[in-house]
Amino acid sequence: MRSYFDGLLRYFEFSGRSTRMQYWMFSLATLIIAIGAAFGDSYLSGIPVTSAQTGPLTIFVALFHAIPAITLTVRRLHDIGRSGWWYWIGLIPLVGAIILLVWMCWPSEEHANDHGERPHGGSRSAPQRESVPYSTIPRQVRMGTNGTRPQKAYEGLSAPQRFI
Repeated sequence: MRSYFDGLLRYFEFSGRSTRMQYWMFSLATLIIAIGAAFGDSYLSGIPVTSAQTGPLTIFVALFHAIPAITLTVRRLHDIGRSGWWYWIGLIPLVGAIILLVWMCWPSEEHANDHGERPHGGSRSAPQRESVPYSTIPRQVRMGTNGTRPQKAYEGLSAPQRFI
């Protein structure tokens, strides 16, 4: 789920790199949500899931995920050392889609490239410096961490006062 939320939080970010895992986990989560939306449309409006018609939930899910899917694909292309402009190769019928699919399966470049450092920082054998696994989600936004919250500021306060 972290990869899915990472893709959504970087909604309009074309710069940088995204790993193969981030790309495929985002794609899987989007597919599962789209299938759920199709079944929801089927349940609410009686449109069969197998029909060519799409309901409002499915259209909303497709529009909501369109831009993050594009930006994530561009960042994935950056991760394998290609320019984001290669995204447009997908417009070539069949051949372009196959080329993009193959590129999305390629491993990340091990070293820094023109688009930034390797997303996991350094080599694979380098130890993690923080207790939370690597994430591009800002520390203040991550759930379950006390990232930048000073603990002394909350001492002696009751629960309602902590959140005001």
